[in-house]
Amino acid sequence: MENEILRKSFTGIELKKDKPGAFIARIATLGVIDKDGDVTLPGAFPEGKTILISAYMHGSWVGELPVGKGVIHEKGNEVLVEGEFNLNSDTGKEHYETVKFAPDLQEWSYGFKIIDAEEDTEYDGNHVWRILKKLDVFEASPVLRGAGMGTATLAIKKDKEQGLTFASQTEAALAAVNDLVARAKSLAGLRRKEGRDLSHNSREEIAMLRKKLGEIEVEIKNLLEKPTDALSGSIRNEINRSLKTIKNIYGRN
Repeated sequence: MENEILRKSFTGIELKKDKPGAFIARIATLGVIDKDGDVTLPGAFPEGKTILISAYMHGSWVGELPVGKGVIHEKGNEVLVEGEFNLNSDTGKEHYETVKFAPDLQEWSYGFKIIDAEEDTEYDGNHVWRILKKLDVFEASPVLRGAGMGTATLAIKKDKEQGLTFASQTEAALAAVNDLVARAKSLAGLRRKEGRDLSHNSREEIAMLRKKLGEIEVEIKNLLEKPTDALSGSIRNEINRSLKTIKNIYGRN
């Protein structure tokens, strides 16, 4: 377990008004049971560590350039990242404008390895999957939705809007699907440990995801059958990667 890279997500960011690109994001709430059934204890995070800010939906794990950097601080029961987007890069500007557009809706996630944890145990009278006692955190990333409780963008200064490139949007979509599948597996594992199965609603949601991915796979194949000059090489490569991800999820060749 200690060698496995994991992720958790939270809501909350503040974009600092006195410095363009600067922000404070709440990436964790300590001492509460999160959506994964974990509890993170005070002192678990590496205080004062500088980490990279990954492209949207942890895109930097699959080749996207980092979009900024930040420093981890624990304040009370909150874990904050005080950081800044790299406004000297196009992707840094895009991420800054995207987060700034709806900071109250923005959720955050962080990538980490477990150094010390207690599994399948009790916390404050409730059964939990893990009590996380010590973590090594490598990066934080804005995401669409995650497992954590009470994360947020807490401050940022506004400039002008820019949209995500096709490549960035593809990375975000792929990361979102991969994160969702990983979370479904995590939930199923937790249920099995408790001697329970996935709920009817969870099964219906997963079945709907499979159906939609199947429909998307058909659309992607149709796109790839278009003449070579109808799609640029970069777009064709991104579409091929999307198709490969869907096949990996289904376990098909």
